[in-house]
Amino acid sequence: MQMKMNEPFRTSGSEQPEPRTDPRVRLWNNRTVHLGLLIMVLFTASMMIFAGMDLLARNLLLRLRPVQTIEAVPVSAPAPAPAPAVFTFEDLDLHPDRLHAPFLSGSLAEGRGHAAHARRLEAFHDLLDLYEIRQRYDDNFTIRVLDSRTNETLEVFSLDHLRQAYEQGKPVDWREVDRLRTTETRRLSKKYQDRGIPGGALMIRWGRANQVREAREREAAYLAYEVALARQLGLSLLATEIGTVETFNEDHLVSTAGARSRYQLMPYLLRQNGIEHYELRTGSGRTVKVYEEWHPLLTMEPAFELMRAYANAVGHELPGLSAYHTGPFNIFKLYQSFLTSGGASALPEPHVVDAFIWGLTDGFERVSGKSSFKERSRGYVPALYGSFRATASLPIDTSQTVRAERVRLKPGQSLFLSDLLRALEATGQSFAWGPDEPGTSFYNHFRRLNPHIVLPAAPDSAGVPLEGDVRLVDRAAGARVSFFLPPGAAEALARHGLDVFDPAATFRFDHGTFDLAPGEKTPWDSAYEALVEDIGYFGFTRANRAYLDSLRVRFQALAERYPTPYRLRQLRIIEMHARVWASKFWDQLAQTVEAYAGQLRAPVRPPMPPESLRNVPEGGGTLRAPIRPPAPVSPPRGQ
Repeated sequence: MQMKMNEPFRTSGSEQPEPRTDPRVRLWNNRTVHLGLLIMVLFTASMMIFAGMDLLARNLLLRLRPVQTIEAVPVSAPAPAPAPAVFTFEDLDLHPDRLHAPFLSGSLAEGRGHAAHARRLEAFHDLLDLYEIRQRYDDNFTIRVLDSRTNETLEVFSLDHLRQAYEQGKPVDWREVDRLRTTETRRLSKKYQDRGIPGGALMIRWGRANQVREAREREAAYLAYEVALARQLGLSLLATEIGTVETFNEDHLVSTAGARSRYQLMPYLLRQNGIEHYELRTGSGRTVKVYEEWHPLLTMEPAFELMRAYANAVGHELPGLSAYHTGPFNIFKLYQSFLTSGGASALPEPHVVDAFIWGLTDGFERVSGKSSFKERSRGYVPALYGSFRATASLPIDTSQTVRAERVRLKPGQSLFLSDLLRALEATGQSFAWGPDEPGTSFYNHFRRLNPHIVLPAAPDSAGVPLEGDVRLVDRAAGARVSFFLPPGAAEALARHGLDVFDPAATFRFDHGTFDLAPGEKTPWDSAYEALVEDIGYFGFTRANRAYLDSLRVRFQALAERYPTPYRLRQLRIIEMHARVWASKFWDQLAQTVEAYAGQLRAPVRPPMPPESLRNVPEGGGTLRAPIRPPAPVSPPRGQ
């Protein structure tokens, strides 16, 4: 769930009046005027030099590497390798065990020489293992009862009759299964409390393996885009599990707080990104509803940008993904609790992930007592990791990826869907509509490509039904109307005389959509990455906030000059980051960081990374071996 922040305020420059001259007076003979003009020229030159040196001065004050003060020259990015037709998550360098090796892969098991920290890491890995069992091995008919004091499994109860029906192919309503598991959970809780186990020590976990597998099937057409977008934003593959953990990739779900889409974005964020509800009239005179948040290609980018912005604001992806669920301000409170508890005092170079792991283990009771960071927040990142491990070995067939182009009509244009599809057929061009079966009508192709438009079903032989013949317009209820066509459709229609689409609003989705073009990344992007790295070492300082604001100004200028999708995306991310840091909760954290500065790292970090990172090969590292399937545990005889 995300929290609403104030919009950034804008400043306007002032204009100086034109100097007035009198042609009847020979001012050039006046030495006073000469001296005044010379002073003005020197003053203007000094101001220009000062403006150019401003960012350099900030870097020197903050002990950061200086950035070029001239016009930013793009940094060439390596050309991405072409995606194989079939791959698995285990093959990719974005594997979280590789990107976050010190914390996830066990390479930091010695706890950097600190016994308490080593125990916390072990407890954190136990939590990851518990959720891997839940998401990978225990099916949706299973209830596992554990003693949290020892992590001992007391019983594995299952709804055998429902599992048998499911295996025989009968439809199963998972919500009904959960209602039955709720009843059994109450019985099991009472059973073990009657045996003397305190209620606070009981952990009862429901298996989710079936829904995790189903969620992977639902995202098959979009998963390659999630991977590519995660790569461009510098996120691990854990980001691709947000939809699974939030909704099992069901686009129609609405939370009790009003969050929508498979990524559970709050309504204000949907509106900020132009994702709206409206109605379109049909040839029958009736209307068809449109819910744009039902289309993953409309909600994916806002969701991933929010993940990246929150990760930047809190200093690392792991607590950043948690912030996506619980809000960044809860993470700030967790950091404060870590510092005030003395958790940073014994570590040579405390990192925000150290604080996050403390908040999930030793410090959970303290954190949950002072914030809304409760049990579901505690399990959010472990659930992402468990879902990832559950599907990491499954093949991803990129031939199943839906290819499309998002289009909008030019202002004032409109046409009926039947006319559009008839014109597409008249081009004689063979369009790739995605992984649809041969013989599918253009109407049903369009329906599958546009799940956000609630079009009625119709047989392939029926053509466009009157109730589904929507009148496509450029705007409806003030919102820009977006819909999807196969790649190349807009251009083909224009060549055949139907030039009705706004070329500036056409955006193509294919295997290269989120590749970073050579020259896109600038030194300012590198400077922002360096700042985020510094934030990870509790760099929540007013000096860093001033530096963030100066970078935001640079990003605004770059986006105005080069309004590419990447540049606009970077601007949205840094602006969200800046809004989070403009809050009172950040101010409170900054005050705590200042008070405990003596327990944090030295102002300038060593040029080499921490010892634990030095042995991790670039893009590689040892992965955590998957845990073995848990053996079933039965209650004692006679129970």
